[in-house]
Amino acid sequence: MEGVYKLHNKIMRYDWGSTRYIPEFLGAENRDSKPYAELWMGTHPKGESRALLGKDEKPLSQISGGLPFLFKLLAAEKPLSIQVHPDKAQAEAGYARENTENIPLDSPERCYKDKNHKPEILCALTPFRALCGFREPRLIKHLLEIFSSPPVKKLRQIFDSAGNDAPRLFLRSLFNLSNSDLIEISEFIKKNIQGLKNEYKEYSRELDLIKYLEEIFPCDPSALSPLYLNVIDLPPGEAVFLPAGILHSYIHGAGVEVMASSDNVIRGGLTSKHIDHAELFRVSKFAPFKPDIYKPQNHSLYKYPAPVKDFTLYCMNNGGGEAAFPASRAAIFFCTGGSACFCLAGSEKITAQKGESVFIAENSGGNLRLSGMFSAYVAE
Repeated sequence: MEGVYKLHNKIMRYDWGSTRYIPEFLGAENRDSKPYAELWMGTHPKGESRALLGKDEKPLSQISGGLPFLFKLLAAEKPLSIQVHPDKAQAEAGYARENTENIPLDSPERCYKDKNHKPEILCALTPFRALCGFREPRLIKHLLEIFSSPPVKKLRQIFDSAGNDAPRLFLRSLFNLSNSDLIEISEFIKKNIQGLKNEYKEYSRELDLIKYLEEIFPCDPSALSPLYLNVIDLPPGEAVFLPAGILHSYIHGAGVEVMASSDNVIRGGLTSKHIDHAELFRVSKFAPFKPDIYKPQNHSLYKYPAPVKDFTLYCMNNGGGEAAFPASRAAIFFCTGGSACFCLAGSEKITAQKGESVFIAENSGGNLRLSGMFSAYVAE
């Protein structure tokens, strides 16, 4: 069907992924029991989709050109790194700088794989937990007072005198703690978290998360990130948008994610991958930021209001009759349940089952007849 193509997509197998969620979602067997972290849908050169043409297939970019967005299915069994993404100017400068330093594009020591920014929206498919954006300084100070390990007490004093720059100075000091201080904090967590939970029940979520992060990443200063970053819990269907410069980590859960077509990540902790604190401080915004939570108002069709031009995300739920296709630009349809039938006048039908995706070329959506009982997400 010209203008509508089923896709074969690339799986990314990072350590933090789930061995079960994505294989089961796709109806595939995970024979080696290695983690499936992400399914990429789009034209990013690191993981380009392939469009099916009868018995043949070709790179999607040969049909669509370069799409401005990257669409993902993500499944986090373990926490992703504490990380931040650049704006466009920062990405262009960082990409040029690392080229000048002769760091190969595929080097694990590289932060900038392309020249694009990376705003993103994540919509939960399962209960999803994340850390997103700095808390208000007064609340950070209060949480540091509760977490009364001696090395942390010293860091709390920064908030007595540093004013608006306190979060930046605090984080720099946290990352610069000595190994002996980090060991002391680790021992404090093991011995005192339960007592703190009993005394401060209103912060049991933060304290539980600190214990969990410390168990996975012992003596990592970023295990204390729930004290200074907002803990966000999303039920299925709700979404959060993260602009450039917002420090964050996805902790656990599965969701669909849409972002500008980029793989630029600057990491600060909770990872065995390359960490670049200097670049993280250049890119991060330290003002308080608590992201809005987008909650669908219409479950048959809802447009998540991400404030960027690079992409739009829709959710669809159809009960069997015909449905209007929502996108006006080139788009990818990802079926998350049931079965969807695509038909253009005079063309063969295409059916997408759970886990399958379809590319719809620009100017094709208006002529498209879409029917079936299905749930889906659409990125354009």
